[in-house]
Amino acid sequence: MHRLQICLLTLTICCSLPHSLLAAESKVGTTQTVPMTSGHWRPVSDKPDVHYVTQEGFPDGIIVLKSGDLALNDFIFRDGTIDFDMKPLAEDIPGIRFRQRDPQNGEEFYIRSLPDCRAENDCIQYSPVINGFLLWDVYPQYQTHAPVFADGWNHVCLVVSGKRMNVFVNDSIQPTLSVGELLGNTQAGGLELHGPAAFANLTVTPGKTDGLSPVPLPDSIGSSPGIVHDWALGPLTPLHYGSAPTYAERPQDPAAWKRLRSERFGILNLNRQFHASKEPSALTWVMTSIDSNQDQTKQISLGWLGQAWIFVNGALITSGKNFYYPDSERRFPDGRLSLQNGSFPIPLHRGHNEIVIALHDSIHDDVSSRTKYGWGLAMRYDDVRGLSVPR
Repeated sequence: MHRLQICLLTLTICCSLPHSLLAAESKVGTTQTVPMTSGHWRPVSDKPDVHYVTQEGFPDGIIVLKSGDLALNDFIFRDGTIDFDMKPLAEDIPGIRFRQRDPQNGEEFYIRSLPDCRAENDCIQYSPVINGFLLWDVYPQYQTHAPVFADGWNHVCLVVSGKRMNVFVNDSIQPTLSVGELLGNTQAGGLELHGPAAFANLTVTPGKTDGLSPVPLPDSIGSSPGIVHDWALGPLTPLHYGSAPTYAERPQDPAAWKRLRSERFGILNLNRQFHASKEPSALTWVMTSIDSNQDQTKQISLGWLGQAWIFVNGALITSGKNFYYPDSERRFPDGRLSLQNGSFPIPLHRGHNEIVIALHDSIHDDVSSRTKYGWGLAMRYDDVRGLSVPR
């Protein structure tokens, strides 16, 4: 049976279950129709603008969420199928969060409900939510165009299995979006709705994954020979906005540096190391090293967000901006983190070489408070001949 038929069958044959059955770790394979009524949902944002609507043709009700967030009461989701209908109410990013462990950690799928959404390559997106950060600008690999009606009802079907997810939108037979690895910090948690949108016909079938493997897909980017995996993270230092940091400003105590490894797509995901807050912006310092068999110059590809300054053996080699605002400072692709953001040569001497990067990570080229979005970078040696790249 086609995936679309399975999703529609789930919607048409399941019965509404009493509230008492909307509980943690429900029986595998039991489809649950979730009432869209005030007794089953609670606000999780300040003063959400929400209306619970009774309308012919929608026996379980409609939630009209003009702003804010709602959480489903007494429900835990791990793996399975989530079906729902969603009608955007404004040009924004309405969607659903699942495996929501707490307000700061979960997984999110959303629609960018813009007039050209069907044709745009970022019409829909999956993003992990980690320590309060929404990483939309870190993973362009997990956004794509979709057959979305920006001003009408859309049927969405999420199939979640371990570290994998397939998303089907409207009449899609094949996955509209395939997520090769879910990257949030959680394995199970609640469901939340995010406006502005109307939501209806929400059903959940725990454990129904249609044979989708729970194992992440191979990562061809992160496994390429020149990707830098071995990093050290130093303590934050003050940001002197408008002036370049110096090598002497780097953290001096070797014991204060923390060893880290890059993740999928070769990304050093710093969102796992910090928490979103209204603290002032600061400089992040990361360091790696490379052994060369001779004096030589090598080309580097670097992906970053905000502004980066690159020091090689103590000397400032280059710097570059990749802010989302102003749009004139967005690097390809669209201000997202990518190894296509920039490429430059670095001089290496024979033996051991130290590379230190100072990072002002933000989507705004100003002194705004700490970013609420992606925080990290990725680096690759385009030619590894004569180099010993730590794996």
